[in-house]
Amino acid sequence: MASDVASVLEPLATRYRNEAEPRALAAAHEALARLGLGPGDFQPVGEDPHESRENRDNDQVFSIVRVDGGRMPLLVHSALQGYVTLLDEALTRGTDLEPEAWGGLRAALHTVFDILLDRPFEREDGVPMAPPRSTTGGERDALLRWTRGHHVFMVLLQGLIVVLNGLHRDLESSDIPAARAGLERATVLMRGSESAMRFAGDYDASAYERSVRPHLMPPRAPSELTGLRWRDHEYLIKVLTGLRPLFLKLDPSLKPQHEAFYRAVAQTYDAHKCVCARFVGTESASLFMAERSDRSAMEVLEHFKRSRLQLVKR
Repeated sequence: MASDVASVLEPLATRYRNEAEPRALAAAHEALARLGLGPGDFQPVGEDPHESRENRDNDQVFSIVRVDGGRMPLLVHSALQGYVTLLDEALTRGTDLEPEAWGGLRAALHTVFDILLDRPFEREDGVPMAPPRSTTGGERDALLRWTRGHHVFMVLLQGLIVVLNGLHRDLESSDIPAARAGLERATVLMRGSESAMRFAGDYDASAYERSVRPHLMPPRAPSELTGLRWRDHEYLIKVLTGLRPLFLKLDPSLKPQHEAFYRAVAQTYDAHKCVCARFVGTESASLFMAERSDRSAMEVLEHFKRSRLQLVKR
């Protein structure tokens, strides 16, 4: 499969890496065509003993169908589809992300391609890129942006899981150069996740109350819906928990890379808090906590930020 992955992803990872969005989008569509994955190449997952009801609820709300089949082709397809989703949504409806954030978000998707190609890590800070503003004008479709932005976020979470599992192996075997590269890649992906979170909420705040929030509440969605039970996020936390003992005895030479990753995790949770504050305010409760706690959504997110940072703290 290695040669197939190279033929599919190599142009995107090199020639089209910093191309303008229309050309990059066309190249991504061509890569999907070269991959040639069809309905006969995967099967929807039925009953999964590892999933919870809350996992299924989140998949339902975000129109996610879990499938199985050839793992590498499916992972390549998901990464490409996430890139197509990002570029198509931005080109069609524009984005207000700053050039640094937009360039970092594209760089994070390219980093996923590098991982799948098994390319050596080369330090590359996200190149600021002027983001697309709009090709249609008018108000953005808030629910579509919310959904598609989360799809992009999910691709980056899956990339993070791959990188952090590799980091676990490298730290256990004391492969310091590989661990350094793993931490730097994880930082790029975490920063991209921050921008993906902001991209998902990149629309007029009043539209959240009109179209997004009702979609997340009964009768359209199950009660007590919470993104904290999104299975990709749950698994990421599981992986970070397994890394905790290794972070506690990290080689001193990895301190700069570890600190950069720690800051990226903190910034990602801060971005989540900013999106939440913009839509529900600083005092309102989240959908999940509204009937069980007096704490505001911001207080809940701050609590989770502190607990997650404990997992990556030395």
